[in-house]
Amino acid sequence: MSASRSGGEDGFTVVEVLVAFAIAAIGMILALQIAGETVTGLRRAALWQNEADEAESICLHRIAAGPLVAGIGEGRFADGRPWTLVVSDVRAALPARRGPAVWRLVLTLGGPEGRPVYTTLVPGKPDA
Repeated sequence: MSASRSGGEDGFTVVEVLVAFAIAAIGMILALQIAGETVTGLRRAALWQNEADEAESICLHRIAAGPLVAGIGEGRFADGRPWTLVVSDVRAALPARRGPAVWRLVLTLGGPEGRPVYTTLVPGKPDA
């Protein structure tokens, strides 16, 4: 003997199905937006890393080219954007103002007042 049911058919109403699809669509839109923002952020970070690597290479080439002297150098990154390299002796800012030079190299995007891309300190050779 089977139990009889009162109340009609089993299943979902059209409204329930539409609500479920709407919730799924909103979730998918949010997931795609988060994925897009993540990819954009990763691309930006990769560009900054490439810029910093190229700036470091420029500074290392300048250091390897011979004795450092205070001054300003200019050039262009591989992508054509201008850079400026400022070399200065920061020995006067140190507690012990005697001794070999301490060179500060600052490579900026654009002119000397541009956004710093790479900064380093390099000890000078001891006085003989």
